[in-house]
Amino acid sequence: MNDVENLTVAVIGAPSSCESAVLNLSTAAYHLPLLGKMLAFQVAFEGDSDELALATVTHVETVNPLHSMNSSVVRHIADNGAVAHKSGDAADTRAVTVKVEAVFKKVDGVWTKHSSTLSNSPATGTPVRVLSQAMVNEVLGDSDQDACIGSLRGSGVRIPLTLEDFSGVRGACHMAVVGVSGSGKTATSTAFISSLLRHAGQGHIIFDPQGQWSTEHGTLWSLQGLARSLGRKVTVARLSHSLRLRKDAPLLMNLLEEAGFFKKLAFGSGADDNVAQAKDVLAEALSNKRLLERYGIEDWSSTRPDVLLRFLLNELHEQLPAGMIYASREPQRRVASTIYRPTEDSDGHPLEDHLLDRIAFGALDDGGERKFATLMAIFAPLSSLWSPWSPTGMAKILAGVDGSDLVDEDLRRDAWGLMMEVMSPPAGHPAPMLILDLSADLSSIKLDGDDSGEDDVDAADAIRILDSVDVKARVMAQLSRTMLLVGQREFSRGTPLNVLTTVDEAWAYAPQPDARVHSQAVISLSNLLAGAARDARKLGIGFLFILQAPSGLREDIFKQITVLFVGYGLHEPAELKLLSGRVRDNHLKLYQTTPPPAATGRYVWMVVGGGVTGLSFGSNPVFLEVFNTGEQWLEANQGWVTAARRQAAGKLPQGDFGGPLTTMPLKPVLGGVEGRQARRAAVVDAGANKAAVTVVAAQSKPTRRPVVKPVSTSVVKPVIDNSIWPDDPPF
Repeated sequence: MNDVENLTVAVIGAPSSCESAVLNLSTAAYHLPLLGKMLAFQVAFEGDSDELALATVTHVETVNPLHSMNSSVVRHIADNGAVAHKSGDAADTRAVTVKVEAVFKKVDGVWTKHSSTLSNSPATGTPVRVLSQAMVNEVLGDSDQDACIGSLRGSGVRIPLTLEDFSGVRGACHMAVVGVSGSGKTATSTAFISSLLRHAGQGHIIFDPQGQWSTEHGTLWSLQGLARSLGRKVTVARLSHSLRLRKDAPLLMNLLEEAGFFKKLAFGSGADDNVAQAKDVLAEALSNKRLLERYGIEDWSSTRPDVLLRFLLNELHEQLPAGMIYASREPQRRVASTIYRPTEDSDGHPLEDHLLDRIAFGALDDGGERKFATLMAIFAPLSSLWSPWSPTGMAKILAGVDGSDLVDEDLRRDAWGLMMEVMSPPAGHPAPMLILDLSADLSSIKLDGDDSGEDDVDAADAIRILDSVDVKARVMAQLSRTMLLVGQREFSRGTPLNVLTTVDEAWAYAPQPDARVHSQAVISLSNLLAGAARDARKLGIGFLFILQAPSGLREDIFKQITVLFVGYGLHEPAELKLLSGRVRDNHLKLYQTTPPPAATGRYVWMVVGGGVTGLSFGSNPVFLEVFNTGEQWLEANQGWVTAARRQAAGKLPQGDFGGPLTTMPLKPVLGGVEGRQARRAAVVDAGANKAAVTVVAAQSKPTRRPVVKPVSTSVVKPVIDNSIWPDDPPF
């Protein structure tokens, strides 16, 4: 490689200009792999001022007039083979024309970034070399504090990542990582975010719809472990276990609708307007403090799910005759019968016992335990998103454990407080990393009481409700609003924000809205993210969208993307058309020659955007091979990592005494005795969960009229760390 880098592979030919150069390749370069290589040539100017031009080889062409299609002897040559002294390297010319991409200017012995064009056209005969590491170090400065995610395509020349955080004059920007499955999106995103950790003041929020970032499945190293080793607090908040949403009764009603709750109450498939009225009635009931107090409920989000469900069902039953939900009596009776078994016919006459026995019990009847449990299977996991207790904590509460005896793992953390930690870290502390896992965690619902691993079907179905795109879209919308509210409040208080928000699987949640394809929940979230992308930059919040193709991102968001990582596999005309608006045709053609990672084991990316790397000028992309092992990344970034660990002394994990990292932190894998103990503990917790559900179903049902002074156990006040709550949260 060093021999190639020191070799003069060409000289400047004619016609050349300030923007492009014709190269006459030397015969020594005829058999070198030049496609994709970055070349360099130096042009001298008056006043001891030089310019160094860089250009990528995007096309190489063999020229031989005798072998051209217009040659009169081309058929003869084809029939008889090569012509001595007229064919082959001795007679051929390799034609290369390159576009000037970056120009550095040397003034008083110091190289600085100058332009994307030369100040004058180069002279013919000017030597052209392959860009070497020595040249890069000379023009960019060889600093051990540089961050790096890979090397130039086809070479081992490492290029520093120069993208700044959002605290500078440039402010926040929006980015995207796009590539088909197998292109290395997760690996590249991990390397990119890992390198951004050198900015201690930049916080990170990751929306993780599939749980890939929380489990670190498919990553090359542990991003969480690396962040902790740099003194950062890392919080993984799982929607199904440890994340608490802001109180939002309409959102709860929307989630219940998405999960089919109202269909279980005999609302017909075409009853959208009636369901909407029912949602409004129940949401209003949850906001009616006087009504809640009549049931002994101080805060619906801190109320046991069985008590809350009975309250809502009873209120729905009371409101049906008023005609606000259904105007006619027949559908009123149909829905009401799912709550209480009717005792009268449609004319108001009492039903005879033999007829009454044929009618199924309602959910609130003595004997209606099965119906109630069916509704609870949907209601409990969704209402728990606002509960202060995790599933294990809820199981303990339902089993009679006092709230003061719960441990941290039994409590949910409020999204508002978690985001405040990221946006306003304590002075002298690196900004935290928050991973919002929105996946359906089925690991905590093994309710069979043994270590067989068989799931309770009803509980599994209940948890899977959270795994639908529509439900996640509604939850992500609320979390996004919370993030913006926190950001606006901190910004108005004078806190300079510096936060990168990563949205994985963005194609599903920020698409170009189409009512024929997307649900209202997805369209609403897409509109919200578009507005957030437009308005959040001024607050100091930037977005990183990860998806499979540019067309998967809505147009008005894609237009705001200023940093773009493009991986293998985007060959559809629609995708290439979008990319053609960002890069020149010659670069796009070079991108299309990117080899598949599955065949080569190399992740080649086209990096578009000014200031991303030391060689990024304007719209001219840089082609990088991203590191595919943690050892490569650590060796290239050891300087700033060691310095950051030194700065974070006293904030490192227990048992970490600082000093250089010798290996990348491993992803947590429990095996052997630890793994068996963890699985048994999960089964025990889940067994308590099942027992608690059984207790709930067996409890007596309330009367048809609300009790004025209920028992005090309907609301259990947990012990919560109030230090993470805002002074005036918008609840």
